[in-house]
Amino acid sequence: MSELLKPPVIPSAILNFFSTQPDFPALAGDMAEEFQQRAQSLGAAAAKLWYWRESFRNACALTAREMYRTPARTIVIAFGGFLAVNIVTGLYVFISFYPRSVDFFRGGLEYWDPMELVLNPSRRDLALLLQFIAPFAMGWIGGKLLPGREWALTLMFTFVSACSALFAAWRLLVALIVLTTPLWEFMIAVAALRLSGFWLGSLWIRQSRNNKQLAGHVS
Repeated sequence: MSELLKPPVIPSAILNFFSTQPDFPALAGDMAEEFQQRAQSLGAAAAKLWYWRESFRNACALTAREMYRTPARTIVIAFGGFLAVNIVTGLYVFISFYPRSVDFFRGGLEYWDPMELVLNPSRRDLALLLQFIAPFAMGWIGGKLLPGREWALTLMFTFVSACSALFAAWRLLVALIVLTTPLWEFMIAVAALRLSGFWLGSLWIRQSRNNKQLAGHVS
C-alpha cells in the first residue's frame, strides 16, 4: 500500500483557520480525499497545485459567508472598537497637555503642537504603546462578542480604519497642512500598531476556540 501524500502546509493552515465553520469537517474531508486521488492519477505536483487553488477559493467563500452572517452587528462592534481606541488616544493627549488642552477644546488660543508629542521620547513611546494595547483589548473583546466571526471583525475594523485614514488625509490636503517626516513616521507607526493589535487580539480568541474544538474532537 503506497504512503499517503501530505497536503501542503500553508494552504492546510489557511483552511484550518475556518475550522469552526459548521460544515468544515465535510469540506476538509472531501478535499483530502480528492487530493489523494489526484496525487495518484496526475502526480504530486498537480495535486499540490490543485490543493493550493481550492484552498484559496474555499477560504474566500468561507470569508464571504462569515461576513454575511451578522453584517450589522459586525460593523457596529468594529466601529465601536475603533471609536474606543480613539477615545483612549484622545484622553491620553488631553491629560498629557493639560491644562492647554482644556483651552483648546473650549476654542481658545492655546493649543498643543503634535510635534511636541512626536519629538518627546517618553510621551511618544507611551502613545505608541497605547496604540497597541487598546486595539488588542478591543479585538479581544470583539472576538468574545462574535464567536466564529472574528475574521470578519478584523476585516471590518481594517476597512473602518482605512476609511478614517483616507478622510484624515483628505482633510489635511484641503487644509494645505504639510506634514513633516517625523510626524508621517509617527502616523504610519500608529496605523500599523492599531491594526496589528486588533488583529492579534481578535484572532487569538479565534485560535483559542479552534484549539479547544480540536482538543474536544481528539478526546
